[in-house]
Amino acid sequence: MRGLEIGPLASPRVRKDEGPVRYVDHASAAELKEKYATDQGMRDRLDEIVDVDYVLGETTTISSAVAADAPFDYVIASHVIEHIPDTVGWLDDLTRVLRPGGILSLVIPDKRYCFDVNRSLTEISDLVDANLRGLRQPSFRQAYDFYAKAIGGVVDPAAAWAGADYSQAVRQDFADPDVAAFEACRRMQTSDEFVDVHCHVFTPDSFLGLLDKLARLDLIDYEVAAFVPTERDNFEFYVSLRRLDASAGRESLRQAEQASIARARSQDPPANGVQPRLALMGVSPAEERLLNLKRRSLARLRATLKRGG
Repeated sequence: MRGLEIGPLASPRVRKDEGPVRYVDHASAAELKEKYATDQGMRDRLDEIVDVDYVLGETTTISSAVAADAPFDYVIASHVIEHIPDTVGWLDDLTRVLRPGGILSLVIPDKRYCFDVNRSLTEISDLVDANLRGLRQPSFRQAYDFYAKAIGGVVDPAAAWAGADYSQAVRQDFADPDVAAFEACRRMQTSDEFVDVHCHVFTPDSFLGLLDKLARLDLIDYEVAAFVPTERDNFEFYVSLRRLDASAGRESLRQAEQASIARARSQDPPANGVQPRLALMGVSPAEERLLNLKRRSLARLRATLKRGG
């Protein structure tokens, strides 16, 4: 199968010796090596940065960048979708990358077990608003919510699974998170620089609920091909979406989409043991290192996300 991976940097999910896969990123391999030369988490892995097949320009979408070689059998996007201001527009762009029946494989952070734990779940109104406005930059609401409530370096997934209570935890890197959030939004008013935040917040169940509503609104052309809820002591879940052939008609697509969502929902969730216990937790050094590395690796996607796909 011919595949496309978005922003693999030094950790591609599929390597070229495993099959015909191509990589798309906002910069060439040489430019990425220069960019990360002083990055603590990447400077020892510069030689592992993969060669980039498609470099996105300032106004280039993924579908236009790869048009000469499309369609692909699959697309991989690991920890990307939560950064996209306009989720619906991004998913639509990728329908032009995939053949009918092709798979979009997503790895998505579960807000209950990461630094988004105290943030509000994304609602269907958020997705519709972003799509109708064609957001290319995070909205002020998205940025404010992230800066005010994300608590990086605090949440330990295993502790959260065991029932740790982070509801009273606040950001430690700002004297007043709300003041910092408002100042960040004010800077966005006068700058074209992309602000890299988690624009959207999901759990496995909320993500399926959003897909169901998008299907009812005829805003997606995908059915759920595979669904793996967050495993115990982990902080991410997996969703594979199969691109449907729009020529089948909206009613047929809608039925296929909703049936696939019902099948995904019928799966037994991973066991969480007894009812959660509440216990205040301190900083886990291991989790702090993991989350900091995740933040650095996601920074490479700024240019891609600026174009909403």
